Amino acid sequence: MAVRTGQQFLEGLKNDGREIWLDGELIQDVTTHPAFKGAAEHIAKLFDLQHKYPEIMTATCPETGEKFGITHLIPRSKEDIKRIRKAMKVWAEASVGLMGRSPDYMNTTFACFAGHADVWARRGNEQGARNMIAYQKYVRDNDLIMTHSIINPQVDRSVSEAEQGGGEVSLHKVGETEDSIIVRGARMLATLAPFADELTVYPGSDIRLQDKKYAICFAVPMNTPGLKFICRDSYSKERNNFDYPLSSRFDEMDAVVIFDDVHVPKDRVFMDGDTVGYSEVIGDGYWRNYIIFQAMNRALTKLEFAFGLGHMIADTTGVNAFDHVQEKLGEIWNMMEMTRAGVVAAEEGAFEVDGKGIWAPDDKPLIALRGLMPKWIPRATELLKVIGGGGYMLTPSLKDMNGPLANDITKYYQARNADAEQRIRLFRLGWDFIGSELAGRGDLYERFYLSDAYRMTALNYKVAEKEHAEMLVKQFLNEPVNELQATK
Repeated sequence: MAVRTGQQFLEGLKNDGREIWLDGELIQDVTTHPAFKGAAEHIAKLFDLQHKYPEIMTATCPETGEKFGITHLIPRSKEDIKRIRKAMKVWAEASVGLMGRSPDYMNTTFACFAGHADVWARRGNEQGARNMIAYQKYVRDNDLIMTHSIINPQVDRSVSEAEQGGGEVSLHKVGETEDSIIVRGARMLATLAPFADELTVYPGSDIRLQDKKYAICFAVPMNTPGLKFICRDSYSKERNNFDYPLSSRFDEMDAVVIFDDVHVPKDRVFMDGDTVGYSEVIGDGYWRNYIIFQAMNRALTKLEFAFGLGHMIADTTGVNAFDHVQEKLGEIWNMMEMTRAGVVAAEEGAFEVDGKGIWAPDDKPLIALRGLMPKWIPRATELLKVIGGGGYMLTPSLKDMNGPLANDITKYYQARNADAEQRIRLFRLGWDFIGSELAGRGDLYERFYLSDAYRMTALNYKVAEKEHAEMLVKQFLNEPVNELQATK
């Protein structure tokens, strides 16, 4: 199929048999349901961007000669890293960084897994590694969207995941046939569940050596029998893009996945029972480098949007004449530019991994940003609240704009350099970014999607290279004592 169009993506979603549950209702068609329609249409536009900018968004498959989405590319040079980053930025800007699980997130993940398949092949798992390579080619060549579910439900975090709910809640293997393994339990958070083509399962945390039946990694189509997806509240609903310009189209949705004795074909199983390997594939496979590179490209775009939004609100109302507002805007700009510097540093520091012909971005600036971003983006939101103040709460709706009080609104809602409609649009956009239901979800997402800032910052110290820094200190500790000083 090569690169899909947006229309082909939407057609593939229609009544495909997946079990998407929302508010007690089994959703028959996510492309027309008001809770999902806006996001489905936006993702379709992402596919169309691959056709609009093929020189940026696509690459040529050496095996088939067909074009494929470049975020599926296994990078084999620094130039490949740069090309992938440019494509990521195009998609990030399409949702101003609000869709954290745009398709490139998982495309990048599985390109990394397949590129470092030797990590999966350890301890006799060569077939699992071959399955991984074949699966990555399959999703690449068919331009499929993947979601993942890598966290077990929060039942009792004081015990191991395998012990929660008597061992029956966390996803685990319960049987096997000649052609499949049978799995049962639940996982979260399957973001993009209504829109993805494939569901993937791989490690989100370490596992105990004795918990072999929980050490499973695989992929299945979203409409596989026995899969049920229970969605959280929709933040889209029946909203127009004037009143809710962001949440009407960028609610990517999250879901808990229930596996009710699901049969997973053995050629789609990447790991089965290797508790050591289960803990290694994330830490040893350079996954961190790739996925944080994608995440920080998106975060950069979100900070750019936050800065632009803050500047335009301040300029429209004239508060950018005050130095305390300038300082707040400058702080957002600082975060934005330091993120840009980290992304560029990771790209320029890209390296070939162990002479294997596979390249990865430098993870040091990315690890630093991973610890900072859960603080920076909520801080940027806080600053925007102060800059806009009560203006966010005093915005008429589209029905008001077209209603009997239209003339009064035109007169009394004007701004220094904007008419009433432009001012209202700007402040409604701001509210959807900082205060709506989608904004609340975004705040939680930024704080925890790569684990919390405190844990990550502490981990940064543990993994930091310390030899050069120590050398700078030791040069003063090891020098001979001056004789004159010694006699005093």
